[in-house]
Amino acid sequence: MADSERTAEKRVFSGQILLYRRKFKGKESPFWRARIRVPSSKGYLDFSTHSRYEAEAERIAIDKFREAEGRTQQGLPLRPILFDRAATEYVDWKQGQAKVGRCSETVYKYHKSIVEGVLVPAFGTKFLHKLRPVDVERFQETRKNNGIRPGSGVRPATINRDNAVLRAVLKFALRQEYIRTMPVIENVSAFARRPSFSTEEAEVLKAKLDEWVDSPHEFDGPHVKDYRTLFRLYCLVIYFAGIRPGKEMASLRWEDLEHIKDGSANYVLLKVRTAKRKDGELAFRPVIGLDELWRSFERLDGTHLKKDFGYIFAHPRTTQLDPSFIGLPIASFKTQWNSFISWAGLEIEPSPPHRKRTLYSLRHLYFEQRLIHSDVRLHELAVNGGSSPEVIARWYHHATAKEYAPSLSKVIARVNNSEQSA
Repeated sequence: MADSERTAEKRVFSGQILLYRRKFKGKESPFWRARIRVPSSKGYLDFSTHSRYEAEAERIAIDKFREAEGRTQQGLPLRPILFDRAATEYVDWKQGQAKVGRCSETVYKYHKSIVEGVLVPAFGTKFLHKLRPVDVERFQETRKNNGIRPGSGVRPATINRDNAVLRAVLKFALRQEYIRTMPVIENVSAFARRPSFSTEEAEVLKAKLDEWVDSPHEFDGPHVKDYRTLFRLYCLVIYFAGIRPGKEMASLRWEDLEHIKDGSANYVLLKVRTAKRKDGELAFRPVIGLDELWRSFERLDGTHLKKDFGYIFAHPRTTQLDPSFIGLPIASFKTQWNSFISWAGLEIEPSPPHRKRTLYSLRHLYFEQRLIHSDVRLHELAVNGGSSPEVIARWYHHATAKEYAPSLSKVIARVNNSEQSA
């Protein structure tokens, strides 16, 4: 600054922090300033501590130094980036994309309007690396209750379009290396937690599955018991391994099934095929199932349902469908689930809000049971389930079931502590 000079200089924290006061036009400021350098980064940070007291100013400067050191160790810029700056750069980049035909002018103008009219007012003064899921949730809650007209709300579809633009801005920031990770941004329709089962109901469910297999009508053909047997295994794989019903379950193959015996850590190894890669190639994800699951597979020994290769959940040779379906994966067990869960008397949650249970409730039950009975780290649980720690923490942190809240809180606390010490 012109006509200013530093006075009362003092080096602290092994010489890595310079404390000083600024003298401007002959008048010395009463507030201490700090200039810090981080060994692993170029440049420096110069800021006011807003304190008149040297000891307090030194403590503030040391805290800032540690924050800056943590950012640089993660590969982030020494000077934290505000959302406003990144959003402005994104709009300029999007305009360039429109000029070369990589997006339409309409898309560019729409993103520009959302960034300038919605996102910057909400997040503009917030540092990018400090943006958390809870900040996004508060933004969405505010949007839901504040529409264009006073007293009017915003539809979920509109909020979800805002979410899409927000994701685009954060992906741009990732590309620019302003941040290393971006917060999970859930669409508003995904906020409702799926219904699950209590521990006692889970035991009833497993007993009812056995009864379902063993009690077909006397006039039913052999295909009924075959499909019910596969259905029981289908439910137990989700319950013991947490695989998503639908495409993930349909992709399981006999040749990928292994029973691993490693001392006391016995488990079932499966391989899920997904189609999430951008190049269209199938992606593979190994999944660990509890050792109890192997007994469910052993129950098929000696039957025509057990194969050496091919799809595990395939239409059996007894099917009443066209013979061309034999050996092909069963796309969905939804119809049988609806019949079974109603027959078992477990279709509706006994407690409010009395939601209807679906096959996906078994995956939800898997995560709950692992958190109740295992000291498994959140990261490993997320990887095994094909999810992310952020998503699982968000869903289960707000759950009200007292039986697994203590276990979950310990896991989340451990993850948070490790992130803070990193």
